[in-house]
Amino acid sequence: MTARLKGAARRVSTLPVLGAAARKARLLVLRWSTPIIIRRYLGKTGVPKLHLGVGTGSGLPGWLNTDLFPGRWPTARLDVTRSFPLPSARFGWVFSEHMIEHVPLSAARNMLRECHRVLRPGGLIRLATPDLARVVRLYGATDEVVQRYLRWSLQHNRLPADLPADGVVINSLFHDHGHQFLYDEPSLAALLRATGFSDVKRYAPGESGHAEFRGLEIHDVVIGREANDFETLVLEARKP
Repeated sequence: MTARLKGAARRVSTLPVLGAAARKARLLVLRWSTPIIIRRYLGKTGVPKLHLGVGTGSGLPGWLNTDLFPGRWPTARLDVTRSFPLPSARFGWVFSEHMIEHVPLSAARNMLRECHRVLRPGGLIRLATPDLARVVRLYGATDEVVQRYLRWSLQHNRLPADLPADGVVINSLFHDHGHQFLYDEPSLAALLRATGFSDVKRYAPGESGHAEFRGLEIHDVVIGREANDFETLVLEARKP
């Protein structure tokens, strides 16, 4: 049965053009296969690493890659607004890039509590998300760094160019892309501490004091390095 599920997931996920029925079938197969994916990963990994919010990509090698709507085998289905289907105190690392802003604040609290639960003592979490402080800085700013970002955002996101760019781009960052709640460093750090984490530190995208976290962010592939460096907040924290 395991081999059949795996084969079905591969066949369905490689259809060149998916109709509604095929997409539903793919999702059902990947949902059914999630316990198998998790069990196999944990069975062969000494210090497991959890990746939340893979999206449509192939995920990170050596990580348990998860998403609400898995797109490829072997990505496990995981809804961060609910209890994670994972054992407590098992993982050494948790990583999520540009995902936490897509759920309401209450759901983000649940997500971080569950991350804290599944991490072993001393385990680390790394979050990358749009920086509210940078978003606010856009309003009325005249420096060249901001102006380049505004020009890029108007073009990249196909935003109206007949209105002042700062107001248009700020509204887009709040309301487009499925964003629910934007964090600055103090608010995200406070949320991490409120859910049990300590030793909160900020890093630039791609940089870390830990080898396992270096070079993980790929959002720059989508929006370019300069834009990603400008808009992205990255925090790491530890489970005591």
